[in-house]
Amino acid sequence: MGLKEDNFKVRQRRNYNAVLHVATPKQTGGWRLWVLLIVFVLILGGSVYMLFFSDYFRLREVQIDGGSEEMKSSIHEMLNWETDYMVLFDSKAFASSLENKWDELAQVNVNKVWPNKIEIVLVPEVAKIVWHSGEKLFLVNSAGIILGRIEEDERLSKYVDLPVVDDLSGLFFEDGDRVVGRDFVLFLETVKFDIETSIKKEVEAFEVVETTFELHVKMKDGFSVYFDALRDPQTQVEKLSIFLKNDIFVNDYIDLRVPGKVYYK
Repeated sequence: MGLKEDNFKVRQRRNYNAVLHVATPKQTGGWRLWVLLIVFVLILGGSVYMLFFSDYFRLREVQIDGGSEEMKSSIHEMLNWETDYMVLFDSKAFASSLENKWDELAQVNVNKVWPNKIEIVLVPEVAKIVWHSGEKLFLVNSAGIILGRIEEDERLSKYVDLPVVDDLSGLFFEDGDRVVGRDFVLFLETVKFDIETSIKKEVEAFEVVETTFELHVKMKDGFSVYFDALRDPQTQVEKLSIFLKNDIFVNDYIDLRVPGKVYYK
């Protein structure tokens, strides 16, 4: 049976291009970022205000322990030139400025006690030697600064253990003057300690004749020892110890100032 061509229709497949359509979600969270930013700025601004502008962290109390009334008054004046706010106050720099201003202070501690207090502790230098110049006796600290004048009876009652330096130069001194440098005081202390502990000899007194470049040590054995104050004290004491072991009779002096040599009389 034949089919009519007119009744026979061939259905052809249509070709489609495969295109993926992705729907972008709507932007709905941008306002949250702005809120967080505003909150951050408010917190930062509030912190800056509290630290630098509010009275809560403004310096209100200063406690000073130690030192004279004149020294305390001067410190308050110095603080007026620093800052009113704790966060800007540099405690280490201020302590250093106090140490540089007063040589009679052995140590200065400056602490910030939040929110608005500063504690300052002044540790004074103690006397290390007694300086005898003319008819006067002075207490001298480790920096070579005169702390004050004393009388002989006071020296014998309170400072009998301190070494006495007889200054034969005839210079005039008063309270607060620097009579020697810190190195000289340390040199003298080292010489005294090493002679008494290593050589087992007793020192009667010390003398400065014309300059602090030299130190004369008067021994209780009746002779003096001349030291070069610019050279190592321990090396010179060792040289003195070796010399004394030879049992050489000395009735005037032993001179250690020339390196590698010992002169005596």
